[in-house]
Amino acid sequence: MRLLAGLLLFLSATCHAQSAVSAGATIFENRCSLCHGGDGSGGGRAPSLLGFVRYHTDPELTSLLHEGRIDRGMPNFDLSSDDLKNLIPHLRQLAGSNAAMGTAGYTGIAPVKGGGKKPPPGPHPGKVQLVDGRTLHGTVIESDYTAEVLTTDRHYHLLSRDESKYTEKAILPKQDWTTYNGDDSGNRYSALAQIDKANVDRLSLAWLFPTVSVRLETTPVVIDGVMYVTSWNEAYALDATTGQQLWMYRQPHTPGLLSEAGRGTNRGVGVWNGRLFMVTDNAHLLALNRVDGSKLWDVEMGAVADGYSATAAPLVVGDLVIVGVAGGEEGARGFISAYKVSTGERVWRFYTIPARGEKAAETWVGSALEHGCAAAWLTGSYDAKLDVVYWATGNPCPDFNGDERKGDNLYANSVVALSAKTGELKWHFQFTPHDTHDWDSEQPLLLIDQLWKGRPRKLLVHADRNGFFFVLDRETGELLLAEPFVKTTWAKRYENGRPVLTEASEPTEVGALICPASSGGTNWYSSAWSPQTRLFYLRANEWCAIYKKQNDPLVENRWYGGVAPNQASAESYIRALDVNTGRKMWERPLSTNNRGGVLATAGGLVFAGGPGGTFLALDASTGKVLKHIPVGQDWQASPMTYMVGGKQYVALSGPSGVFVFGLTSGGR
Repeated sequence: MRLLAGLLLFLSATCHAQSAVSAGATIFENRCSLCHGGDGSGGGRAPSLLGFVRYHTDPELTSLLHEGRIDRGMPNFDLSSDDLKNLIPHLRQLAGSNAAMGTAGYTGIAPVKGGGKKPPPGPHPGKVQLVDGRTLHGTVIESDYTAEVLTTDRHYHLLSRDESKYTEKAILPKQDWTTYNGDDSGNRYSALAQIDKANVDRLSLAWLFPTVSVRLETTPVVIDGVMYVTSWNEAYALDATTGQQLWMYRQPHTPGLLSEAGRGTNRGVGVWNGRLFMVTDNAHLLALNRVDGSKLWDVEMGAVADGYSATAAPLVVGDLVIVGVAGGEEGARGFISAYKVSTGERVWRFYTIPARGEKAAETWVGSALEHGCAAAWLTGSYDAKLDVVYWATGNPCPDFNGDERKGDNLYANSVVALSAKTGELKWHFQFTPHDTHDWDSEQPLLLIDQLWKGRPRKLLVHADRNGFFFVLDRETGELLLAEPFVKTTWAKRYENGRPVLTEASEPTEVGALICPASSGGTNWYSSAWSPQTRLFYLRANEWCAIYKKQNDPLVENRWYGGVAPNQASAESYIRALDVNTGRKMWERPLSTNNRGGVLATAGGLVFAGGPGGTFLALDASTGKVLKHIPVGQDWQASPMTYMVGGKQYVALSGPSGVFVFGLTSGGR
């Protein structure tokens, strides 16, 4: 916010009668250039303001100038309409964005006055002559060795550069990664096989796009050679072959959030044709122009004052964008909503907790119903043939004390199957009735079609935080299999769709040792299923905790309860399970308990973030480590893969940025 504060502190003078641009230039020169430099690109007292101007509309600039942000030390100014009419066009000229724009983003910065061979920094209008004789006109982004041109048909051309010679890179053959999980099934499996067991030893870091976020959990999306990634209230478009930034959208963080969103968590984007969808920390859903990052619409899903926040990558289904909310830490009532991709108009909403008097409200006995949490903060899966969306739900509140919410507490700790068009509940299955361990069910829901006991069935497979591996019939919700994949002491087995509890399944005032710990046998990070090996892959955590029941009251809509520290350090593994039995087929011990997910490919590989900041490639059939690359990251995200120009890449986000790996040249 220093750049905005610096801009606003010097906008107090009014203009004399002169043209808009020259009058604006006078205001800027007299009042702004001391801090921001004569061209707005940054000076000794404040950074560049050009990026902010490019990615915000005229009404947004006007609103910020008039209202300020007092909580961040930015005063408000009572600027006249004439001041704004003169100043904003000059700012747009400096930033290279359309002076008449009302809702669009940048179109490149202005050319260097007086000509010259060296292009101006950043995006700029221009033309590039290719070695094959073609000329590309449009917005040009250049580095020493690469270039990108956004032509008037709104298409990016990716170029390699050797001095003044430019060659267009081939996009084909390609394979995009178009959703958070690669496709709507949630399986985190790719048919790409260029990187395989025979050549994976040649895998190395291809490029890195640096960001600053301790909670970088984003999974990139790649379409037509362009990668889209998110960070804390930020979105970036990158050349997927080099990491060169094409555009950036950014807005301020929301102060005071207690949830994961308030620590910077954001898991990615949804894409539909020319639109890109993302959530912000304060539970807004945005639609951005995929080509230039300009904001198309912005809707509030839930108010921060009511405890809402957001972290999930949206799921696009037809002409709807579907997303759930976070805020379980703040007593928010969970829900999943669908919005029109064209306008942001809400089409339907499914609440994960019923209101009093509604069906299933009888499963909440006590005072907790109105602030029972059950947030829905992880991306769901979709079956196009059934036209059903599957979404996992969070745990009820208070987390470790069920006295004020006796009963099963539907639809917490569940999967809900919803009509994609209407949000109507088709069926549900509750993995942990009356959870008192913070075992939300926000783990991936994988959709698999295969034989089950001799006949074809549509399956939903899910490794839950409560330590059990589940197989359901996704047409009916029938439980087909429930087997532990880590040590579990709270339940013996499942009968008639419900757990058979042990005598030591609940927290007590003095503390009860229960397995798994509150962080779960696994967590939100991605699992994977390979049709090649017919194995299910996940990160499994073997650890237990002493659970203590506490009687803290509801304060500001939030239940304050807790659990004592874990009794023992965690043992973490990458495990492969037989989907038909839940039996462990192999495991790879990990020396540290990071939180990254897994990816399976047709190259016979499983990729994952490994211990000690390494990036791992495992044999999908045996778990043997075939390649490890040290990059010093405490992984929090899940890997993905894509192909551009006939070359396969694998990407994984870490706290330092997005790391992209590919094969070195030579051999196969």
